[in-house]
Amino acid sequence: MPLKTFVKVGSITNLTDARYCAGMGVDMLGFRTVEGQQNYIGPSKFQEIRGWITGPLIVAEIYGLTNADELTAIIENYKPDYLALGTAELEYLSFMPLPFLLKIDESTQTKNLPFAPAYFISEKPFESSLPLLVGIQNITDVNMALTDSRVSGIVLQGGLELKPGLKDIEVMHEVLESLDED
Repeated sequence: MPLKTFVKVGSITNLTDARYCAGMGVDMLGFRTVEGQQNYIGPSKFQEIRGWITGPLIVAEIYGLTNADELTAIIENYKPDYLALGTAELEYLSFMPLPFLLKIDESTQTKNLPFAPAYFISEKPFESSLPLLVGIQNITDVNMALTDSRVSGIVLQGGLELKPGLKDIEVMHEVLESLDED
């Protein structure tokens, strides 16, 4: 099912979000991989979820990374296609063997861009021109993003389940349905 724009969904913590997003044709699924961080998902639970999905690229969200050894373990345990990091994790750039998404915090946000947060996608470190993804909170943001020539795609956030299979995906559903090409 093709979508009108590139879509990454981050902070995936459950199979419900992962399967729904994969079925809707989302391009990337992000998982928080640094222990102790909000929405952290351990390697064994991640592997269970990953076994049920096909299609999207996998992003290891390494916000809160504290050392290069931790990064090596994340890459070994999660085998991601991309890394997602914030400006605080840029000090580990020389240890990153994968392409990455750089989350721009609100203090360094792109001027005149009504979205927060924004992400740049880098296939290689220090590229000069990078695709821009913007965070979406509601359907109005989607319509603005699709008409902004600076925007290459959008980012949504997953969330916690109340219990397995019981989750409110209303906003995610509304946004992804609006992007459905069919």
